[in-house]
Amino acid sequence: MAHRPKPRKAPVRPIEPIDPEGWDKDPGRPLGLRLLALLGALSFLALGVGSLLPILQRQAPIPQDNGTKNQPLT
Repeated sequence: MAHRPKPRKAPVRPIEPIDPEGWDKDPGRPLGLRLLALLGALSFLALGVGSLLPILQRQAPIPQDNGTKNQPLT
């Protein structure tokens, strides 16, 4: 069996320390995208509340029929 060379390891890059003062370097999302995400979250919430409203509404009592009729026969 032939001698196989060992695979080379990737060079180790030094780990950069976390800069506590670098929090302001990330600009975040643009204002338009943030407003669009807020609109999507509010519409999702509105759909959820709208689907639960029929369950939460008070139902009218079922009239009981005692066999008498209030309307004359025509």
